[in-house]
Parts: sequence; C-alpha cells; structure tokens
Amino acid sequence: MGAIFDRQSEKDIPWLTWGWLGGLYAMGVFLWGKFFNWGSIPFDWLDWAEVNAPRLAFVKDAVMEGVLPLHMADTSALRNVTDRFLTVPDPILSPQVLLLKFLDVGPFVLLHVLLLFTLGAWGLLWFRRRYNLSLVSFTALFLLFNFNGHILAHLSVGHVTFAGYFLFPWFLVLIFQLVVDGQKSWAWVAKMAILLFVIWLQGAFHQYVWALMFLGLIGLTSWKAFWPALKAGIAAVLLSMVRILPPAMMLGQYDDEFLGGYPSVWDFVRSMVTIVFPADSIEAPRNMLNTLAWWEFDLYLGLIGAAFLLYFGLGRWLKYKRSETAYPALLLPVAVLFVFSIGRVYRLVRLIPIPLLAGERASIRMIILPVVTLLILAAIEFQAWLRERKLDPVLQVSSLGILFLLGHDLWQHLKVWQVTNAVEAFPVARVDLTLKVVGNHPDPAYTNMLVIGAVVSALTLAALIVLWVRERRAARA
Repeated sequence: MGAIFDRQSEKDIPWLTWGWLGGLYAMGVFLWGKFFNWGSIPFDWLDWAEVNAPRLAFVKDAVMEGVLPLHMADTSALRNVTDRFLTVPDPILSPQVLLLKFLDVGPFVLLHVLLLFTLGAWGLLWFRRRYNLSLVSFTALFLLFNFNGHILAHLSVGHVTFAGYFLFPWFLVLIFQLVVDGQKSWAWVAKMAILLFVIWLQGAFHQYVWALMFLGLIGLTSWKAFWPALKAGIAAVLLSMVRILPPAMMLGQYDDEFLGGYPSVWDFVRSMVTIVFPADSIEAPRNMLNTLAWWEFDLYLGLIGAAFLLYFGLGRWLKYKRSETAYPALLLPVAVLFVFSIGRVYRLVRLIPIPLLAGERASIRMIILPVVTLLILAAIEFQAWLRERKLDPVLQVSSLGILFLLGHDLWQHLKVWQVTNAVEAFPVARVDLTLKVVGNHPDPAYTNMLVIGAVVSALTLAALIVLWVRERRAARA
C-alpha cells in the first residue's frame, strides 16, 4: 500500500509499476474505444456532418487516388465559400492520414485519437519521472488530463481536430526545460518549433495559436527566456508557412464573428463541476450574455477534480513559490490566457492586425491550456503534500476511495457525451460521404502560394537541423 503513495518504495516492486501503468493505459484505450463506439461513429449530426467527416472523406479519396487534396468537388464542408481545401486552417494533414487508404473514416478517427492519446500519456510520464510522482498522483493527473469535459465534449460533437490537445504535455515539457532547467539551445528551439508545427498538422490550428501565445508570454517573464522563446516562435511560424499562406488568401471571406468567452468567472467555476446533458446543451447556457452551446463551456473535472486543481495546482503553487515548479514563469501566461477566456476581453486582442490572433473567435476555448498547466502543477504539489506527512492505513484507504470517486465522476460524464448517446439529442443532418471527392483543377494563384509556403517551410526545417547539428558538434569539440 505504501508503494502506491511513494515513488521510492514503489521502485522495490517493479511489477506494481508496470501492472498499474499498463492497466491505466489499457483502461484509457478502452474508454476512448467505448466513447467512439469502436469506430462506428454516427456522422449525421452537428460538426461531424457539416465539417469533419466530409473533410476526412475527401482526404481519404485523395489518398486512394494518390493525388494532393487541393480542391473539393462538393464545397459544403468548406461553407460553400471556396473549393480550395487547403485554404481552411484546420483540416487533419498529419502523416497518419495515409492510413485512410486502409481505414474508413470512423475507424480512422478512433485510431487517430488513440495515437495522440498515447503520445500525451508518454508526455505525462516525463513529469512523473521528473517529479517522482507516485502512482496515486499520476493516476489523478492521467484521468483529469485525458477525460475532462473540454476534450470529451468537443470530440463528441465532431471537433476531431481538437485531438491535437493531447500534445500539450510535450509543449509543457519544453516550457519546463526552458524556465526550470535554463535550456535555450538551438536544439530546444528546433524541438519547440517542430512540435508546434506537428500540433497544427493534427488540424489543431487553435491549439497552435494558444501555444504560441503562451510561449510569447513566457518570453516576457525574463530576459533568459525571451530570446529562445522569440527564436522558437519565429521558427514555428516560418516552419508553418505551408499552412499559413494558403489560408491567408481567404482572409475575410469566412465568418469571423467574435463569440466570446465565459460570461463570468462563476460560469468558469460552474463548468468544472456541472454535467449538462446533450439534450440541454444548446438552450441551457444561452442568455443575453452568451450565444455558445454547452460543449464550448464544458470543462468538467468533477467536484474532487476541481478541488484538486484549485487547492494544489493554484493555492499551494502560489503559496510555496518553488522555482522547480516553474514559479513565477508560468504565472503570466496562465493568468493572461485565463483572462482572455472570460467575457469579451479577447476582442481587444483581435484589433491587433495579426491574422493568427484574429482567427480566434471563441476565446472560451483557450482556458484549457492554463487548466492543463495547473493540473500538472497540482499533481506535483499533491506529491509534495504526500511527502510532508506519514499516511496511516486509514488515510491511505480513504485517499484511494477519493481517487475512485474522481474516476467515477469522470466516467459518468463520459457516458453522457459518448457519441452514441449524444447523437440522440440533436436533429439528423444527412451526409453522403461518397460525394466528398477530389475535384482538382488548374489554379495557379493557389498552387503557387502552396509551393512558396512549402519552400519556406522546408528551408526553415533545414536551417534548424543545421544549427542543431553545428551546436552539437561544437559542444563535443
């Protein structure tokens, strides 16, 4: 029992480590499989029908035909604004789309999410090793990161591009290496730029922008962080030019009405502890201050999870101010992104003539990056709290009971929003995926922009590799 709460004791029982972590990962695979009905996803509703299932079907046709996904014959999934597929910033274009040659859209979505879930779990393990998180601390972090309301509700209604969220642990690994370890090499810059580009390739345009903002705010915390953060930000933008230039052609042609954030701080708090059923998700949250549906609000952690985040991730972190937990470097980005997610505050930022920043319509969504940061800090602080006291058997059993109740609450929310249950709450929107086929045609302005973007991206990648290799050779000399 003691080994479950103490990493040093756990090391004497290796089978416990592998059994517990293996079981946790297998449980996560099972829960995502159940959530997506093992790939048999109903697509005739909300953004599954309007956006992401048709777009994936189109990419599948391009893969099957062995051509680039340039023009859509049926433009409904592009809001009938254009047939230029790559002028939208958020289609999934990561290498795993090649699997569409062998998989239908539903199974591909499940495999895509499972792949990113696995990478995210691997990233969380870095924090476990770095801060000696016990099995109990790590399990709380694992559950709250992977099965909170934000990611479940968005994936449920068809926002499959939000799966890039699972790469946030690796983003925060690099942030900790910068502000805690003082890494500022070209190797660090290259890793950050490549990671951000990979996040965008998952279709996670919004997550890419939030991470860039977070990185920029980190750079303002100290001169030591400023230059590497600036270099990484510039490199990430240049590396992403192949995805930036085509959408730039369509600026102002898509709907960019600002939708806002949480109407009040209380709405943010309520979103962490309230389960709203899909049938009530459109009308229940709407009032004179808000036009968003509940899946934009949903941040469900349960009462235990919310207390865990607020007491350990915020309260103790601010109280003890330990440099090894990245205090105060994380204070500014966490605070600013939180403020941006409230009310109409972010509307002021949209006045800055930078298209990447102006592309954020629903600022309510960016709350998740501060929340993930605080969840990681909460796990670290909780482990420090455990080390400060001797846990008797009664307290150990009670703690495991609380952990079980946390998992139970998250399971209840998952059942409510799993696709086969959520679909029943919404009108049917018929979609024929067989119509989503490639209709490529001569379009010099568009293809020239793609080529220019690809050349800039390739040159940036080559430059980063050269700088990385030279720096490594110099260190060895």
